[in-house]
Amino acid sequence: MQSFLTSWFTAEQQALEAHGAGAFEFAEPMASHHAYWAMLLEQANQGELEHWQATPPGTLALILLYSAVPAKLGLPYQERRHFKARALCLNGIRRGFDTQLDLGGRHGFYTPLYHSWLDEDKALLARLLAGMRALAADEDPARCRLALWQQWHTQAMPILAATDSQSID
Repeated sequence: MQSFLTSWFTAEQQALEAHGAGAFEFAEPMASHHAYWAMLLEQANQGELEHWQATPPGTLALILLYSAVPAKLGLPYQERRHFKARALCLNGIRRGFDTQLDLGGRHGFYTPLYHSWLDEDKALLARLLAGMRALAADEDPARCRLALWQQWHTQAMPILAATDSQSID
């Protein structure tokens, strides 16, 4: 699990340094990671990595394997993977796992909410990101990608506003 997270965040940092903010969203994994990530995804699909759910980093690793790795490997979208990542994310939030991760880890942890088409997921993301803005501002903006957090918050806020106005009526 730790070697996967190291490879993931190393590749993310290299893409950031080479192409700037947002580059990792579209960058292909380095060839050295491709086979390793594909093997881990297959193991996750077979249920062999379920024990990773016991820790915050393990849950993050599974969320990344189900949500982000398939796109990096050029695999087609599968709703089953999305909902598995979403379930891991929501369960991890209930257990407080997200709060035990640094900002880079939380970014990956919340990815299923960001990519969800469900209004309640967008509203939850908006609430989580509102709290994260203050924390991000206190940390090194270059390291925590404050601009990316701000972008996510801005995109999630209209959903939160619509949800709040509906609950008042």
